[in-house]
Amino acid sequence: MPLACVLISDITGSTQLYETASNQVALEQVSKVLARMRQIIEASGGKCVKSQGDDVLSFFDTSERAFQAAWTMLNESWPAGLSVHMGTYFGEILNHENDIYGSAVNTAARLSSLAKPGELLVGDRGYDDLSPESKERMLMIGEIGLRGKSAATRVYSCSVTELSEQTVIFGGSGTERTPGTEMADLHLNGQTWQISEGETLTLGRSSDCDIVLKPAWVSRKHAALSIRRGQLEFTDHSSSGSLVRMSDGSEVSLHRRATLLNGSGAIYLGPRTHLDDECCIRFTTHDLALTQRRQAV
Repeated sequence: MPLACVLISDITGSTQLYETASNQVALEQVSKVLARMRQIIEASGGKCVKSQGDDVLSFFDTSERAFQAAWTMLNESWPAGLSVHMGTYFGEILNHENDIYGSAVNTAARLSSLAKPGELLVGDRGYDDLSPESKERMLMIGEIGLRGKSAATRVYSCSVTELSEQTVIFGGSGTERTPGTEMADLHLNGQTWQISEGETLTLGRSSDCDIVLKPAWVSRKHAALSIRRGQLEFTDHSSSGSLVRMSDGSEVSLHRRATLLNGSGAIYLGPRTHLDDECCIRFTTHDLALTQRRQAV
């Protein structure tokens, strides 16, 4: 069977549009988006196979061309509050009666269904063939078990919102800057870890992680803690998310996003419905001494 990169682009927001506008108006707007999708795909060297409901199934001879089409869609100003979410995967396809079949189609469909509005999810084989410039736009969010695959699929996310713009900073007071974090202590089930500038600890069910947690809702490579440029950063790569609770009681839920931490608090791996001390990593940051800071200037 021939190899191709399958891209499935799906409209987000059409259901709400049909509820708030007349059927005729909603249909016209959705049709405009579908037509523009097909135009972008063809201009990028792809072939549109079919539209089914609110999505377009297409394929490309290279992953880079598929990504460029998806990137254009992510940056498009869609009408009537509509947006797109997409999935792409490189693999074997079968052409039959003006349609395509195969594991690449199934995996792209699954990734598209998992993607959030304004997001593209790319499977491992598609990512590996991208240009360095395109790879810089991607964030590795973890490994996802997909039906029909014996091994977990490494998945990358791309959206037009930069990670730095999505970061939530805890522990500050207005615009006042903290002296910076020198090190952080981490505690889980009687064990203690310590990290300092430039170091990273990985968290998840995989035995390869630095901190291993066994509950089923924890992803194999769930998250990471690191200190960079004097700041403790927690990054969630999971499919289920995490919850950070600071000592003052403030909370933030994270899903494939990062946050900067100061002071002390607790990180729960998994959704809010599964808050369990067995998956609770407690942290305390230690600031750089002012004398050390002056010497470094």
